[in-house]
Amino acid sequence: MKRIVLGVVMTTAISTAAWADEPVPVRLALDGALAGVTMVAAPVQEAVDDGAARPVSVSVGADIPSSYFFRGFRQETDPGFTVQPYADVTIAGARASFNAGVFNSLHTGSLKDAGYGWYETDFYAGVSVGPVSATYTAYTYPKIDDSTVHELMLSAAFDHALAPSVAVAFEFAKPEGLDKGIYLELGVEPTLPLGDEAPVSITIPVRLGTSLKDYYGDDFFGYVSAGVTVGRAVSEAVEVHGGVSVFGFGSTLKAVNNDKAGQVVASVGFSVAF
Repeated sequence: MKRIVLGVVMTTAISTAAWADEPVPVRLALDGALAGVTMVAAPVQEAVDDGAARPVSVSVGADIPSSYFFRGFRQETDPGFTVQPYADVTIAGARASFNAGVFNSLHTGSLKDAGYGWYETDFYAGVSVGPVSATYTAYTYPKIDDSTVHELMLSAAFDHALAPSVAVAFEFAKPEGLDKGIYLELGVEPTLPLGDEAPVSITIPVRLGTSLKDYYGDDFFGYVSAGVTVGRAVSEAVEVHGGVSVFGFGSTLKAVNNDKAGQVVASVGFSVAF
């Protein structure tokens, strides 16, 4: 009963502020409303001049979304310019790979107006064995006290034409008064067969986000998304990409996302590997 009452009170508060165009840190207002991105680098070994494998690789980059959504939860009522820089270090071994990194989200819209321009900094570390990965993430908010959420995610990505994947995320520590949720995501991301000489690559990411426990309130269904991503290698180290995704929300997400049943989100970005 406590969780139900809390959800109703918080949902009402979020909806009221959203209609008034006031910024709301949605992640901390409803059970399971996580913000952030967890990235797991693929265990790729790069060749070096002497023919040996390079055990350490680094990737840095940034993405610029039209609006910041994480697992269906909108993070900013009235977005301006949002940039999300990140860095990842991977150590690849013969049997397993290890990676760690940091993700940031910086805003110029309503979050900045409320004093949360530096909205988010996430720290993560993971290990991969074959197609299976385990990743720990600390989602932190530099301008919001006592707001850190800790999560362990188990995921698997399979070598198949449809590139299917599955992930289960367990919240094991979060601010007092918010229930710890369990999130399940199923996805595919096939690549269109354009040929080796094609100047770009095109993928079709499709995601289904659901709640195994207390992640989307009392709802099992959270969201479904589908989109198109286009990437181009500028050089051996630099890649640029852009895409568009369409979201469809369940009842909990609709209530906290300005009472909208769906949303279109566009983004562009780049990455540099060395």
